Amino acid sequence: MKLSEMVVEVNQEQELLQLCDKLCEDLHKAHIEQYPTLTDTGYTYKVSRKYIKIITTEKGQNRSVWGFINKKEWTKGLAGITFKCGDVLKAAGWATPALNAPRGNLFDGYMITGMRKYGPDYLR
Repeated sequence: MKLSEMVVEVNQEQELLQLCDKLCEDLHKAHIEQYPTLTDTGYTYKVSRKYIKIITTEKGQNRSVWGFINKKEWTKGLAGITFKCGDVLKAAGWATPALNAPRGNLFDGYMITGMRKYGPDYLR
């Protein structure tokens, strides 16, 4: 890998982490707007090799997974679904995302509206 490619990759990851910070702030703001007395709930994220896990916390303890953010572009086997950097993925469980389709992309602007404060959209 060339140095210029590494610089681009690092810059993209830094921008993605900033977008994850914004997502967590937006989720917290939406939560407080709906439940102004429940101030112990927050949102954080954990970076892993392939994904960034968005976690709902309560009194500082991890409670549930809101969803996942894809870190790098890749294509899923025979299905041919391409996942891009910044894709929002619904959680299939605590440690894995649902890989049937992306629910949006942070780089395209992912607004927290309606039921999104509880998790990424269902497929229609």
